[in-house]
Amino acid sequence: MRVFINDREVGSFPPSDATIGEIIEVLRAHVDPSEVVTAIELDGRVFNAGDETQYARRPSREVERFAIATRTPRALAAEIHGEVRVALTIVASKVERVIALFRQGDDRGANRLLAELMEELRLALLLDRQVASIDASLGGLPCDEVGAIATALLDAQQHRAWGELGSLLEARLLPALRGWSTGTASSF
Repeated sequence: MRVFINDREVGSFPPSDATIGEIIEVLRAHVDPSEVVTAIELDGRVFNAGDETQYARRPSREVERFAIATRTPRALAAEIHGEVRVALTIVASKVERVIALFRQGDDRGANRLLAELMEELRLALLLDRQVASIDASLGGLPCDEVGAIATALLDAQQHRAWGELGSLLEARLLPALRGWSTGTASSF
């Protein structure tokens, strides 16, 4: 098995009964301690390094090419920051569909999609917080603004004020999402 770390060949391992997880432990000495392992590649198939159940127990003797990909925490944070922006763009497009559903009088459909997009937004916000904890220079979403919008949306939803909810989505959440996703909002 030929072994690479960030496209640099570090040697070969003879066929053995070792698992990929055991080989990774041996290779940790060759990984820069200031970097984060982000991906594992086995014969061209790439796995997220955090999903060890997909690769760690595989027998190494079945693998011809093994590669470990690493990134600096800052580089990883910048990449994830970009993914957060994309996620916010997707959420914004779903908000537009919810607004349209409310205008069409499909309160049930609008609320179903709203629940989905709010979960996606929650996950994007959590990811944003993690990115900001890794690299504060990337900023982060303005917590006060997020909280104020969320409070207003929840209040309208609890009162089943669908017209007001649609208006809040259009007047407050949608512009905020667009600003955050493009980086034009003040804190992002």
